[in-house]
Amino acid sequence: MAFMILGFGFALPPLLLRLALKLRLGVPLLYSILMLTVFHGWYQAHAALADGILFAMVGLAALSWAVTLVRKIAGIVGEFLEDIAAAKLLASRVRQARLAGSSAVNMTGLI
Repeated sequence: MAFMILGFGFALPPLLLRLALKLRLGVPLLYSILMLTVFHGWYQAHAALADGILFAMVGLAALSWAVTLVRKIAGIVGEFLEDIAAAKLLASRVRQARLAGSSAVNMTGLI
């Protein structure tokens, strides 16, 4: 039982660190660790400023999440609109081929 607890104790911090870095929270995490250890005296003297700096860093990370989400959504919508435009172009070319009495459709520029 103690071996399992010790194993989880050694395995959990690297996983949490990897998650924090993936979520772009590495700099705020490093700042928090430094404020609680190395710069503890300064932190106690300027708690409001230090907390404001930390909140600003976390806010910037959240803003980067929002920008990434908007870019991904814009990419998906852009691809969807391109597919719709290609489908409309193909339909118009099929109609033109039918009017011309041909069974061959010009596919250049569709893919």
